[in-house]
Amino acid sequence: MAKILIVDDDPSIVSAIADNLHTYSFDTITATDSKEGFRLAVSESPDVIILDWMMPGYNGLQFMQDYRAQNFTTPIIFLTGKGDLPEYQVEALRDGADCFMSKPYESIVLIETVRSLIRRSRYEADPAKTGTGANRHIYSDGELIIDCDAMQAFKHEESCNLTNREFQLLQYLEENKGRVCPRPELLKQVWKYDFLGDERTVDVTIKRTRQKIEPDQKNFKYILTRRGFGYFFPKDLT
Repeated sequence: MAKILIVDDDPSIVSAIADNLHTYSFDTITATDSKEGFRLAVSESPDVIILDWMMPGYNGLQFMQDYRAQNFTTPIIFLTGKGDLPEYQVEALRDGADCFMSKPYESIVLIETVRSLIRRSRYEADPAKTGTGANRHIYSDGELIIDCDAMQAFKHEESCNLTNREFQLLQYLEENKGRVCPRPELLKQVWKYDFLGDERTVDVTIKRTRQKIEPDQKNFKYILTRRGFGYFFPKDLT
């Protein structure tokens, strides 16, 4: 799960951003003091930092300058109430911001910006030098990417916008690729049903997931059916 650091001296803004990120399955760490935020930025290795500009004593621009001076490359979203004048944007971007957003902001735009920065930092960088090391699991065949750390799937580097359940289902099938998974098994392992649930739930979720990830809706590539048995993810795609 991707971890986002939020640094803003207004507790209500911090809380609102954190709640929004939690809705989309992001983990968050927060600070309402910029110096504490800097300490967390260094010690907690967040995937993205959302940073206010106008904070007393040690403002966001100073925070970013010091952070970049230590060669940290974590993406930074500058979220500020200073306004969107070009000179502010230029100053922030020149000093190391990856994105400049003005308050008030659109929540969904912030979420998609976070997703975009995570995707860029993880897939443009050398996979051997980024991520979470040996325990990180990524499936990629050049067309579909399944990132179990970010809990997201991408088709041609664009988010598939899977729900949590759709992603968990896809993840389970991929981790068991080559093996047919019966519907009762999927209900137990993905939905955590310890009893025989309605198997149509699986079929409906499979249908929605296919609509989002499959390049050809007439000839499925990733989630295949073994009639009378269940579903499987092919083993020989990569």
